[in-house]
Amino acid sequence: MYSLFVLCMFVVAVTAQTTTSSLTIIDYLTARRSTNLLNLIQQAGLTDTLKGSGPYTLFAPPESDLANLDTTDKAKLAALLKYHVANGQYKRADFYNEMSLTTLQPSSELRVNVYLAKGIITVEGQTVQSSDVVMSNGIVHLIRGVMTPPTGTVLDVVTKDANLTTLASVIKTASLETFFQDQKPITLFAPTDAAFNKLGSATVQALITDPALLKSILQYHVVPGTIYRASYHTSYLHTFEEADRIRLHQFLFFSYEADSGSMVGDELSATNGVVQVIDEVLIPNSLSAQVKALTAGTTTAV
Repeated sequence: MYSLFVLCMFVVAVTAQTTTSSLTIIDYLTARRSTNLLNLIQQAGLTDTLKGSGPYTLFAPPESDLANLDTTDKAKLAALLKYHVANGQYKRADFYNEMSLTTLQPSSELRVNVYLAKGIITVEGQTVQSSDVVMSNGIVHLIRGVMTPPTGTVLDVVTKDANLTTLASVIKTASLETFFQDQKPITLFAPTDAAFNKLGSATVQALITDPALLKSILQYHVVPGTIYRASYHTSYLHTFEEADRIRLHQFLFFSYEADSGSMVGDELSATNGVVQVIDEVLIPNSLSAQVKALTAGTTTAV
């Protein structure tokens, strides 16, 4: 009973305080009984690293999320774990919006976002939940979920997604491929193929014949900055279409909207931003009359 009391007091002490102790990151995880994370760190060959001098910043996902990870591919597992460790020691006060952190995984950086309106910090979209936990060789931040390294630009995310084939096609028609590769950081609200079907084949085909209008419609779906769902509250944001603002809204607890489009599936991180998949094609007010005029006298049924 006494040993259990001492262990509990240790966890409370290192969790609550922000001054460096002689204990390492591995010591902290052991005391906290982060069994799943410790096992994965060992399998990934990172135990000695996180016992070493560092300094490192570890972003530790919940134990429940780690229990479901596939550990059959050891190289993939090691890459994932290394992605959760940044070189250097970063407290919450050190973070700023759109900050990039180098990680132990070569050529993979972590994007930090600070959303002042909601008073939260995210790393690759995962909310940082804890106060600073400083050890002798670095710092630990508890985060809401497992982070997945982005594997390409916003354009790459779109072209690889089987549900976004129409969007990929009209991006090419509007000559926006370079924009979605090079512009950063951006958030794309990406209509699915079903969303384009809902808009109607006549309207879609008419837009394809008017690349300038199509370009403006697509640019309305893009917001400067990386806007993860954790930051959402009712707000009106400038888009690259410029004349109109897009309305972001969180409905209840887990439903998110951009104008009238509901977000579906997971948010998809990219090297230059994030893709939020939505179930409608959004038409800004300033362009709605032009879009309707395209199909005047014809049916928009699919």
